[in-house]
Amino acid sequence: MATECVRSHQQLVLLALGTLLLLGRTTIQALECYNCDSAEDKECATRPGQQLEVEECQQTNDVCVTSISAGVTRRGCLARLYPNGYCAAPCDQCNTSLCNRHVYPADRLRCYQCSGSDCIDVTSKPHLLLPCPVYREEDRCYTNVMHLSNTQRGCEYTNLPTTCPHVCLKCNYNGCNNEKTVTESRCLQCTHQRLSPNPDCLRNQQPEEEGDDTPEQCSLSNVTVTQCVNKVMYGHRENCYTHRNTQTEVLQRGCSTTMGFFPTGELSECHGEMCNSQCQDIACAVCNSTADAGCREGRSLVTEKCAAGTTACYSCEQG
Repeated sequence: MATECVRSHQQLVLLALGTLLLLGRTTIQALECYNCDSAEDKECATRPGQQLEVEECQQTNDVCVTSISAGVTRRGCLARLYPNGYCAAPCDQCNTSLCNRHVYPADRLRCYQCSGSDCIDVTSKPHLLLPCPVYREEDRCYTNVMHLSNTQRGCEYTNLPTTCPHVCLKCNYNGCNNEKTVTESRCLQCTHQRLSPNPDCLRNQQPEEEGDDTPEQCSLSNVTVTQCVNKVMYGHRENCYTHRNTQTEVLQRGCSTTMGFFPTGELSECHGEMCNSQCQDIACAVCNSTADAGCREGRSLVTEKCAAGTTACYSCEQG
């Protein structure tokens, strides 16, 4: 009797072990797939395999799928997503656990996607280059320059603004919307006045020496003058300027973004780094007190440009 009890107990133990092994084998063989919908979480399309839910397929011989319908990407077990077993193209199927973790299709367009001041320069920000959340075969990348402190980048069929202005740039290859949207250019900035002279701003020409074929050079350098900076939006253009008031003999140089209104005088503008640092020909008041009573007082006199190489103006009182 005791022997039969022992034998029965051993059979029960073996049966329990067999059941556990069978369950363990079933658990190990169960197919797991990533489960997500890009309409609810765009990372289902842009960052598959990262922080996405995983589901266990309930049917045997099931497969993992990645499908696209109306631009929306879905991942999961075929039997759950498509109970009839038919997944219309574009649809990718695979039969190993978590195999549906790749960007699909493999040639899905990748664009820089961001907004704000951090989006102005993306040349060193590869983490902003992502697959487009909404899939369209003819999709394009865009760059929308809002103002000096705000740029938008993205995919045309995902979030293109309906009022995208003329500075909204579009292109159709991976990472093409990487233009720097705000650049800087420098200009000479200074003021020269008769009562407060600034020779570095006036920048007279050196007199030419006999036999010297070198181009004319300014007599002073940029050492003691300041610089200003033009911030330029993509699609726009800013200049450097030089203005000379021939009545007051005030000379100003600076950036067009901070330029005032000059109703009179001589205004010249140029485009390029420090382009307004050119030599300034001397202009002198030309008068004779016998014909102009204001000549001796030096007020409201007409000025004329002197010949190149002139280094100074003069006044002479005759007895």
